[in-house]
Amino acid sequence: MIFTDKKIERKPRKYFKDLSSTDGEKILESIKQLLSENINSEKELISLVEKFTELSDIVSEEMGRRYINMTRFADKPEYSEKFNDYFQNVVSKLKPYSIEVEKKIYNSEFSKKLPNEYQHMLKIISNNIELFREENIPLQVEERKFSNKYGSIYGSIVVDFRGEEKTLQQLLPYLKSPDRTIREEAWRKRFEGLLSRKEELDKLFDELKEIRIKQAKNAGFENYRDYMHNLKGRFEYSVEDVLQFHESVEKKVMPFFEKRMKRRAEKLGIESVRPWDTSVDVDGKVLKPYNTIDEFVNKAIRVLGKVKRVFGERLEMMKNSELLDLENRKGKAPGGYNYPLPETGAPFIFMNATGQSSDVRTLLHESGHAMHTFETVNIPIEYYRPHRMEIAELASMSMELLTMHHWNEYYKDEDDFRKAMIEELESALLFLPWCMTVDAFQQWIYTHPEHTAKEREEYFGKLMDKFNRGIDWSGLDFEKNNRWMFQLHIFEVPFYYIEYGIAQLGALSIYKNYVENPEKAIEDYHNFLKVGYKMPIDKVYEVAGIKLDFSEKHIGEIVEFVEERLNELEGE
Repeated sequence: MIFTDKKIERKPRKYFKDLSSTDGEKILESIKQLLSENINSEKELISLVEKFTELSDIVSEEMGRRYINMTRFADKPEYSEKFNDYFQNVVSKLKPYSIEVEKKIYNSEFSKKLPNEYQHMLKIISNNIELFREENIPLQVEERKFSNKYGSIYGSIVVDFRGEEKTLQQLLPYLKSPDRTIREEAWRKRFEGLLSRKEELDKLFDELKEIRIKQAKNAGFENYRDYMHNLKGRFEYSVEDVLQFHESVEKKVMPFFEKRMKRRAEKLGIESVRPWDTSVDVDGKVLKPYNTIDEFVNKAIRVLGKVKRVFGERLEMMKNSELLDLENRKGKAPGGYNYPLPETGAPFIFMNATGQSSDVRTLLHESGHAMHTFETVNIPIEYYRPHRMEIAELASMSMELLTMHHWNEYYKDEDDFRKAMIEELESALLFLPWCMTVDAFQQWIYTHPEHTAKEREEYFGKLMDKFNRGIDWSGLDFEKNNRWMFQLHIFEVPFYYIEYGIAQLGALSIYKNYVENPEKAIEDYHNFLKVGYKMPIDKVYEVAGIKLDFSEKHIGEIVEFVEERLNELEGE
């Protein structure tokens, strides 16, 4: 089935038609020009906001293209150098001028007279101005250089597995092998490969930690955690609310977690679930959703088209425009992402597909981000694009669940289809304890800044004992305590993780609505995509038909719903 043979049509510029995205001097001249403009009416102030947005889009596009190349070819230092050069010589130099433009907008006598739709923007700008410190710019440049090293280190690790050279990513499919010996060997090889670079990674993280703490101190904060909470503009919930989320998950999700691990052990016929037993299908079957990358993409296009035709059309246009790099290969950075390219008018999807069922979830997850980009890329107020991850991740995680009923495109066998849905639902809820682990770990790190590498890994081990109950790590304390080193967010994007938990909870709520009323849930979801960040997160969630709620009661209701759905699928 072909929805469209069209390619993406590049967005026309309105204000800076001849400005080169690589000409740093001209870009600086352009932003200085914005600062010199006289604002004599609300209309002229709105025009300034739109010009500032277009200039930001020009820089974001160039930054995006360089980031994409850096991750696609992580083993080629020239791409990393080009990215770092642009960040240092263009992006970082723009920052102080950007803040001055924001001050010009915020302090204008006409800002108070702007229509209501601009008032949320003024709140965001106010927060940016309050937290900006010029002395943090060189620290951010340095931090970016160091954090990029993680992907280079991880992507370069190869191990010998049964006579073949494998990346850590390429070992993942073996964790699903019905042969427990193979699973254990692959699991140990992954840790062996990563921990062979432990000393280097510990040193890298300590350097990052110190740079981050300096930024918080410069901004007048007692610790980096509180600084980041404010810097991320988390107006709608507090650090205490996040801690309540940790507690609610421990009380309501951990019993479900332990129950599922006990069931897994019984199904596998083993005494206890070891870390290498968590991914294998309990009935001993490895799901094989596709054979080639073309097949993989085309099936995703059809799945998305069944949810809403326009979703399928858009992914197909991305394919036609070469905006996809999906297959794992040596030299690629780990992970997956959707990178918005505002001048192109579409995003780029990057991932590391290795032929397993989780690839389906990843592509549909990133497709959720992509649909969000398409719906918001033309909003003329840059602040209203879905930068807040609680919103962005709700779009992607919900797309996984909303497409789930159409995964028979990938799994023609009814049992395989059912297994895939069980995997998705189970993993959605089982993810929450890991999310709390990563967030709690970072909260401890940055509120105990004088800790040693040894104390850090010991504390992580304690969190694993709390949020990984039901999995037997006996004799594996060293691996357990250093499991955090696989989590790129801790190195590259600190405190960007709790958003996944918030969004996962929201996505399960959207799916609950979908089970009750599919058409309305899809309509609410599409309306939510269009909103972007035009209003506070709790209001955005209301548009999606759900609520922002970390209480035990709410989380308990979601757990109960998922258990009911799993019982139906498992025939129990």
